[in-house]
Amino acid sequence: MIYRDVELYNVEELITPEDGVGKVLSRIPNELRVTLNENAKERALFPAGCEVRFNLEGDSAKVVLMCEGETPAIAEVFQGSFQISWHLISNKPTEISLSLPQNIELLHKVTKERSLPFDPYLTRVVLPYRPAVRLIEIKGETSPPRKGQTPEMKYLAYGSSITHGTASIRPTGSYAMRTAQILGVDLINLGFGGGAHCERQIADYIAQRGDWDFATMELGINMINWFETEEFKERVEYLVEKVARSHPDKWIFCIDLFTFYADFDPSSEKHSEFRRVVRDAVERLSMPRLVHVDGRTILKEPSGLTFDLVHPSPSGMEEMATNLSRFIGEKVFDKP
Repeated sequence: MIYRDVELYNVEELITPEDGVGKVLSRIPNELRVTLNENAKERALFPAGCEVRFNLEGDSAKVVLMCEGETPAIAEVFQGSFQISWHLISNKPTEISLSLPQNIELLHKVTKERSLPFDPYLTRVVLPYRPAVRLIEIKGETSPPRKGQTPEMKYLAYGSSITHGTASIRPTGSYAMRTAQILGVDLINLGFGGGAHCERQIADYIAQRGDWDFATMELGINMINWFETEEFKERVEYLVEKVARSHPDKWIFCIDLFTFYADFDPSSEKHSEFRRVVRDAVERLSMPRLVHVDGRTILKEPSGLTFDLVHPSPSGMEEMATNLSRFIGEKVFDKP
């Protein structure tokens, strides 16, 4: 989305809050958002994977942001692929001052020599993965990204709070964001903490989007305690088939449950049923670019989990990104 001479990346709609202060960012169209379950409805307003991107046309610019809620959250600033700074965004308007670093020419030289994915002249304010963030104001002369300043390939990630980035601390620390960084692609993050319920309307939405080149769909953890296996099966089969049939030439990776607490409980059976559902949904279609991924091969070490034995820690996120990027790279980029 282009807004006031900047790009609001991974943002589909701006919503005016009741008090009229600033704009709330939504990662999906509001018309779709209000039809989803309550968790997804709320978390679609959490700007995981959202960025304010622009070129400086003057000496400096300022971006004013405000978080909803009492707890400050971290935003990061990058020039191209290089981190410049990080900032705590509070529930009061927080101003981030931006200017090019003195060594910008060296950063440009390194970017060209190493074929890094982002132009260092492109300023990127990477927003917190939670909570909802308001864009209050943009000050200064700016222009939106130009062709060639961002990666050509886009990776869409649908899933739970794990995909969303919970416990990753910094917004670029989620497994989805780190996978995108390792592969040199742009991320479209459609993780909804507690809200990945595989509704038909979200399946239809992902299917009709034509702006992604490959996708991962993390399926199961938000449904295992609230849905019976049969309903999970119906929803997964619709989601997988709808997206895959709509994009038969694109690689789609369907990830079942990552390593979690049920894997350490010998009496538990439902998690095995859920994993079987995802595997069978993929195998039933027998499409060459539709791939089942066992989540336990992506997050292998229980020490990579936080105390709830569900959410990965920062080290767990990094392990996942390493394993997932290797798996995707072998398929999509023919990288051994």
